[in-house]
Amino acid sequence: VGGTFDRLHYGHRKLLTLAVASVRDADGLLVVGITADAMLTHKTRSALIAPLGERTASVVAFLDDLAPGLKNRRKCVPITDEYGPLASDPSFDALVLSHEVLENGGAANAERERRGMAPVDLLVTERTGCFGMSSTALREQDVVP
Repeated sequence: VGGTFDRLHYGHRKLLTLAVASVRDADGLLVVGITADAMLTHKTRSALIAPLGERTASVVAFLDDLAPGLKNRRKCVPITDEYGPLASDPSFDALVLSHEVLENGGAANAERERRGMAPVDLLVTERTGCFGMSSTALREQDVVP
């Protein structure tokens, strides 16, 4: 799973919960890619995005509360390019993503195949009606008109 994970909200927690649920019991590893600061300059109100260290700490705290038994089988890594480690590490077998970025999952699989790796399963969650929230909307709330 990967994302910016700014202002950890319901959608993030839902995505991370699906990721935790998808980890194989005995030997599975959860890798959470968190977008590096340098890749966020194009985002709306990017100056209001928390630094990578804060965003990572927030994800780790949530994961540790949700699945304390996974502490030794999960890691957070910075995403520094378009596909993150998914495009270079053949050990991945699944990508958890939201339906808004399903197209990116297809592109990542195409890149894996181009590099001679098997595609990964795409595990998709949908934004849930009234609970749908975005970090961009939360950042906009911080801006005084």
